[in-house]
Amino acid sequence: MGSTLEKPPTRKRRPVWQLVGLVMINLFLAFAALALGMCIPSYFRSVSPLVLEAAAKDTPTLLSQAEGQLQAGRPGPAGSLLQTWKRTTGNKIPTGLASRQQALLEENPLYRWSGGPAPFYEQFLRQAPYLREDEPAVIPTLLPGENRIELAAFLSQSSNQNVQLILKTRTLGGWQRFYPVYSTSGQPLEATILATALLEQSSALPDGIRSPILKNMADALQGDLSAVTQLESSYIALLTIGRRATWLQFQELVRSLENPEQLFMIAQAIQESPDRLPLIMSAVFNLRSPEGLIQYLGQHKERGWEGLEVALALGQGAMEALLQFDKPVYDPPGLWEALPEKIRQNQHAFKQFAETWPVLAIGARAAAFALCGFFLVAILRVIIFKGQARPDHQRRVLINLDSIVGGVLVMMLVWILIEPGLLDFQPNEQGTLQIQLAQILPDSQDLQSPTDSTTMIDQVTILILLLFFIIQLLVFIFCLLKIAEVRRQRHAARVKLHLLDNEENLFDLGLYVGLGGTVASLILVVLNVVDASLMAAYASTLFGIIFVAVLKVGFLRPYRRLLILEKNDSQKDK
Repeated sequence: MGSTLEKPPTRKRRPVWQLVGLVMINLFLAFAALALGMCIPSYFRSVSPLVLEAAAKDTPTLLSQAEGQLQAGRPGPAGSLLQTWKRTTGNKIPTGLASRQQALLEENPLYRWSGGPAPFYEQFLRQAPYLREDEPAVIPTLLPGENRIELAAFLSQSSNQNVQLILKTRTLGGWQRFYPVYSTSGQPLEATILATALLEQSSALPDGIRSPILKNMADALQGDLSAVTQLESSYIALLTIGRRATWLQFQELVRSLENPEQLFMIAQAIQESPDRLPLIMSAVFNLRSPEGLIQYLGQHKERGWEGLEVALALGQGAMEALLQFDKPVYDPPGLWEALPEKIRQNQHAFKQFAETWPVLAIGARAAAFALCGFFLVAILRVIIFKGQARPDHQRRVLINLDSIVGGVLVMMLVWILIEPGLLDFQPNEQGTLQIQLAQILPDSQDLQSPTDSTTMIDQVTILILLLFFIIQLLVFIFCLLKIAEVRRQRHAARVKLHLLDNEENLFDLGLYVGLGGTVASLILVVLNVVDASLMAAYASTLFGIIFVAVLKVGFLRPYRRLLILEKNDSQKDK
């Protein structure tokens, strides 16, 4: 007659000295993996200054660019570069460069207003009756009536028909924020119109800005009031820049732009903080197109400006890398200073690796942290199971799973500690960036020129997916432990089958957790608590279906089949 009882597995414990040795080895390996991970300067939602430093290697710096501008006799642009270098590095401007800049201004006094060689503007400056050294910017220079008369007389002789069209807009009325030119307070508008005409005369208006402006001018002169409103927005943006920029700064900045939306964004940034003009000018010198810069600043706001300063201090390569990574610069938490100096210094050895292969670097760092968790779980296993003999197949599966879960949990914990911004979820703003030009002129009304900038926060979605995966994995392991518990019971097969039937609702727990995660995620998205895609919400239910299917088909069904066969054999023996 066959026995219906299972023999308990035999256990053989290791000596204490072996257990201590295993604990020490795993502890050493855990710390080694943790130290390796800490030495790789890669982050999910930010970029390390060391990575930007690696990208800036052997690329032009602000000082070298300023020297090139001085070599070309352009003290105005050189001044913007030197001011930015002083602001971003905290160092004094080198005496040699400051002396060369001053010498150029003394040799060519008009450069104080023009910023460098500018034939058309210098011709006007020679005839201008009133020039103030304390206000060398374009618009303040054009505000005196005599100066505007001189410039208008010069431009009226131009054979450029676009220039003549621009000058005709001085006769327009119907402005919402400007006073008409023919009124007693029309000086700002006329100065802006003359500055725009001079830009066209100097071939400094790019096609992307010239074409819509000229179209609006033609329509406005035909009596189209909506065209007047659009033209006024462009004039306000040019006025904002011209109030704070010398001629070459004004010309170079406008020439670098590609469309009116970029013009509005730059004007808004200067209006909000006039001291940003040198930063913007320096960034323009380091980029082929301002499109990436404007999108970056629009998405990251103040942290974007901070990142811009860090990149400009390092060099042109850092500026390009910052926009390519499209992340703010890493702001270390307070515990970073508590780390050993050796670890912080060792990050320099991996900065080139993190810059060249950013995805691989993040993967390597995550793997190192996960290995740390793997070895820590191994320590717990040694302490709890005290070196038991090699387990059966079911037990080996559980050991592999708890090692994976432990590694992932330690990886997430460590990463959150070193990158607290990983969990900074901003309310969903529908991805819309509004350009406000309302405060550019005193007592002006609101004007919005919206540009859609859909922002996909992939890091948030990844984090939520990872969280749901870990939760389902924990439920899966718990269910496997329950199967193993029934398996170890010294009861007949029919009793074990009844015990499994009793746990049927437990084995469906993954489905309940998955549905609950989906409902909770949808509620949080609707309430704008987190900004994540709907894919992350539905993935919770998907993970539940997959894990429950694997549990029942891959583990529960084979074990039940074994018990049914065993029960049948027992009945035959009877």
